[in-house]
Amino acid sequence: MKYNKKTLLHISHKVAEDKPISPDEIHYLLTFTKIAKEHKIARLLKQAALPSSLLFGFLFTTFPVEFEQFVNTLPSWTNFNPPLLSGVNYIWDLVGDPVKKANILYHIPNIILYSFGIFGIKKLIDLLDRKTWLDKVLLSQTDLRKNIDQGNLNLNMAKGHSILFVGNGDYIGMQHTLNLEQNQTITISSTKPTYTNIWNNYDLNTLFDTLKDILIKSDIENAGEYVFFPVKDDQIFLPNEKAYDLSPHKLDLLVQNIRNVEKELHLNPKRIIIIGDKFHMSYVHSEDQQKVIAKTKDVISLTSIANKYPNMTLLDPSDIVLKEIIKISKNRKIVFRATLEGIKEYKNRFYTRLKQLGYKQNSIKKGILTIGYDLFEDQTEQQTLSRKIDDLGKAASSAYYPVVLSKNVSDALIRNGYKPTEFLYVPELVLNHLLKTTAQQ
Repeated sequence: MKYNKKTLLHISHKVAEDKPISPDEIHYLLTFTKIAKEHKIARLLKQAALPSSLLFGFLFTTFPVEFEQFVNTLPSWTNFNPPLLSGVNYIWDLVGDPVKKANILYHIPNIILYSFGIFGIKKLIDLLDRKTWLDKVLLSQTDLRKNIDQGNLNLNMAKGHSILFVGNGDYIGMQHTLNLEQNQTITISSTKPTYTNIWNNYDLNTLFDTLKDILIKSDIENAGEYVFFPVKDDQIFLPNEKAYDLSPHKLDLLVQNIRNVEKELHLNPKRIIIIGDKFHMSYVHSEDQQKVIAKTKDVISLTSIANKYPNMTLLDPSDIVLKEIIKISKNRKIVFRATLEGIKEYKNRFYTRLKQLGYKQNSIKKGILTIGYDLFEDQTEQQTLSRKIDDLGKAASSAYYPVVLSKNVSDALIRNGYKPTEFLYVPELVLNHLLKTTAQQ
């Protein structure tokens, strides 16, 4: 890439003044490297100056008489007139190599050596100039890398960008970031993500003013939405009641604080998208020594949060997957397959939520759709690859679809001949819904 000095200095000034900087500018500055190249003239002078000077010095020192005779045959214009000779000798006296001869040939060794020196001085001046702006650029690179490491970036993002509140190991948040241009998402996290430099550090236990500062630096004014990922990646489908990495009551407080920040900044409420399970709840109630006091129970769920605040959208991965299952079942009987432990953990939730979405087993046509899902993905993978699904696959009207959470298992199935349409890869289904939702600003 060819870099422009003015552009580099402009970006460096932004970093130094802590002014908003775009992801493209961050990339431009961080990828800049200066490769020092020796000037061609300098290289030629290095190669020719010393040998030429030594040659002339050798000739008129070794053969003084012959050299003197040769000089006397030269035209008069090759001799310095007395005033000019005085000036030239003054210069040679300064550098410690007086000549005190009128003919220019005697001065050639000094001319060659010190013309190189004069060029060197010019080169040094140029170098100092470059060093001045280069130092500014290199210092700004250091400062920028420090800000990235600390999650302290003042950003200028694309209009309508997403502010993603991401926890540790949120694959969907990571993949959503990687799927888009770098100026379209910013990650808010308590630790530096490995997949992007466009992030700011925020801990849920810090002060309200810290959140406000982080949102301002994340270009809240131009943001399209905030996205939360409170459900754990390894239990994103049919999770148990505690399978979240951000509790509903903490999420409620965070959403409330975001809305208060918007009020203080005189902004209309921007869309908040929650990717989580609608049945995740936090319970609060009062008790005396014997029992729970009637009518004191307070339930905070993702559903109640979505209904409590304006411009909220709840994307439930389980609903997304189950709707897809109902779609591909084509009125066939839906069967759940897992180990005994998997049946115990997921079966009731599976059928309860299917029924909530309109599935009725006694109104089905012929055929069976078997859904494979288990406590551990390697169990689902093994069952899928063995193709021993109660001989259900023998009938043309029967099919087996595993529910896959991780890219490792998805890749393993594809390597073993499965098509992407022959299993349900949850992150991809959720990402498609998220992309459609963020596009509807």
